[in-house]
Amino acid sequence: MEIDPEEAEYQFGLALNYQNLKDYKKAIDCYLKAIELNPQYANAYTNLGNTYNAQKEYSQAIDCYLKAIELNPQYANAYTNLGVTYNEQKEYSQAINSYLKAIELNPQYANAYTNLGVTYNEQKEYSQAINSYLKAIELNPQDATAYYNLGITYNAQKEYS
Repeated sequence: MEIDPEEAEYQFGLALNYQNLKDYKKAIDCYLKAIELNPQYANAYTNLGNTYNAQKEYSQAIDCYLKAIELNPQYANAYTNLGVTYNEQKEYSQAINSYLKAIELNPQYANAYTNLGVTYNEQKEYSQAINSYLKAIELNPQDATAYYNLGITYNAQKEYS
């Protein structure tokens, strides 16, 4: 099998490696190259958005997620990542709408429920946060983050038992 650096998938894989190493500049360069080679590569846009988000470059991240959604309107992960970015900026209603859209597209998407719970928790909407975490746990009983956040929410309400 021959490896071709002019293949979008090659550049995408390279970008993932750089992203995991937190070498965001190189990751961005590779994602952009992947997109140049395949302008319809929604996953590359989403991961590029994740890289921008990791650097707190929220405007660029949002643009990338929206482009991924434009290319693939059924891309639940892009909606969830968009929600995370809105949540980071305390744009809670937009975050909630993004998570709900992800859940509409994929009702089994436990991570969207967990993130929805985080947003509700930050707004002190504890019953909605609890319901979101419980749904995430129902869908993925191995979701340690949902259990942890559920405990934090119960603690915030002084429900210790």
